[in-house]
Order: sequence, then structure tokens, then C-alpha cells
Amino acid sequence: MSAAIKSIYATISNHVQMVGYREIVEAHGKARGLAGFVFNDVDGSVKVMASGLEPALNDFIHDLKIIRPDTTIDTIEISDDIRLPSPFGRITMDEMREISERLDKGNIILSEMNLRLAKLDVISNKLDNFDSFGGKLDTLADKLDTLPERLAEAMKK
Repeated sequence: MSAAIKSIYATISNHVQMVGYREIVEAHGKARGLAGFVFNDVDGSVKVMASGLEPALNDFIHDLKIIRPDTTIDTIEISDDIRLPSPFGRITMDEMREISERLDKGNIILSEMNLRLAKLDVISNKLDNFDSFGGKLDTLADKLDTLPERLAEAMKK
């Protein structure tokens, strides 16, 4: 008995935007030999239409849940006989806007890293000053070690 071909429509939400999630879904859809596509929806979710052998579809959804356990995946079986594009792919609605948003997010991350590095520089400078202070303490300790001898000699005079 062979497995039946099944088609699903899935909505995936929670932490799926600006994290490369469609690429992950696409890679798993291709790896499972599915037909269909993944795309971002205006509501912030990721939508998937996929068809393939029922075990492959079940494994595909299971893989996605394991990779990002914080997501919510709601699936609906499609009863209509539809032909989805093969191999599984990704749809980009406004590629330039998406690229700009990713660049903006990258710039924000880099700015935050620069601020942290600047703080590390300040701490490093303070540590350098502390090291030179430590050298001054060593010199003072040496002088204090010889103080009794110097006092004794001064009293002899």
C-alpha cells in the first residue's frame, strides 16, 4: 500500500520575521521532496502551501516545530486537487523592501555592537590605568620596606 498524496496550507507565527525562516522552510521542503511554496504574509506570519506524500509532509511539519519550537504552526488539509510548483520554493513579494529592512536590522545590530566595544575600550583603558597604579604601589611598597633602615641612618647623623 503506497502513501497518499496530501496537500496542506499552514500558517506559522511567532518569531518568524527577519530571522531567515522562509529559507529554513524552503530548504526542508526541498529536502523532503515536496511541491509548493512559502511566503511572508502582511500579518507577520509565514504561510506555506505544500503537497507530497503524507509521511513526508508530516515529517516536514515536525522538522519545522523542532527547529523553532517557539513558533505556532496551524495546518489545514486542502481537499481540492491542486498542482503546486515543484520543487518547493520561496515567494518574495517586495524583494528590495525586504533587503532594505534586513540591512536596517543589520545596521542596528552593528551599532549596538559598536557601543559595546566602546564600553569595552573604556574598561580596558581603566584597567591600563590600574596597571600603572599597581606599578606605583610597588614603588611605594619598596620605599616603605627601606623606611626603617633610612630612619635608623637618619637618627645616627
